Amino acid sequence: MKSRNLHPALGTALAALLVLFASAALAQDDTKATPSMDASGTVATLWVMWPKSGQEQQFEAAIKEHAAWRKTAGEGFTWQIYQPVVGSDLNHYVVRSGEHTWKDMDTQAAWSMQAKADAAFNGSVGPYLDRAEHYFSETDTKHSHWIESPDYKYYGVSSYSMKPGTYADRMDAMSKIQKAVDDEKWPYAYEISHSIGGKGTMDIVTPMKSYAEMAEPDPSLMSILAKSLGSEAAAAATMKQFGGTIESTEYTVYAHRPDLSTPK
Repeated sequence: MKSRNLHPALGTALAALLVLFASAALAQDDTKATPSMDASGTVATLWVMWPKSGQEQQFEAAIKEHAAWRKTAGEGFTWQIYQPVVGSDLNHYVVRSGEHTWKDMDTQAAWSMQAKADAAFNGSVGPYLDRAEHYFSETDTKHSHWIESPDYKYYGVSSYSMKPGTYADRMDAMSKIQKAVDDEKWPYAYEISHSIGGKGTMDIVTPMKSYAEMAEPDPSLMSILAKSLGSEAAAAATMKQFGGTIESTEYTVYAHRPDLSTPK
């Protein structure tokens, strides 16, 4: 989940974008944005896996062994694994590989079939797996503000269900926010992506190097937005505009598990 990758998938400055985006709006609506299908290097594939109760240790040992097997077998994808430490469901793992094109998915499918990867997974990890879900996601690079770092340990993922018919309002508000972030060179990273499959949420991922980075950012997002738009009233109106497109939101903090991920 190198954050740029899963998921995506879903971090940082919790109060940063997530809280400020969400708080100004919570309990308002959303429209499912349809991601463009011609992206280059912005696609991620991710699995959400729930181990059988009481078999978490066996599951971790098996998936670590399977990750090593996949690399030895010549897989081109690198998988990062994340485990929730804050949220409503702490019993799952996210296995994510990102920064791909759609064509890469065809290449991956061909490798998987040739290497008999599904059979290998079912034989090693399958006995300890309760259930799994698979999704794609596509990064909205236009509205993201990613800052790469090898030191990220946690990722806050805010998943938004959007009200139908509100896409234009949401994009307008997000463009205003993005301009303020870019103009001020705001030092807090975040990535926005749209999930493909299931409810089709919009996700905002914020990476953190430590829990200390969950504190309110300085300067705050609201303050730089007010500076960009000329007044606090205009900033509040933009946040309200964004909030009016949201139906519901859920927040989870994930810890990166490099010990279970594709070995280097």
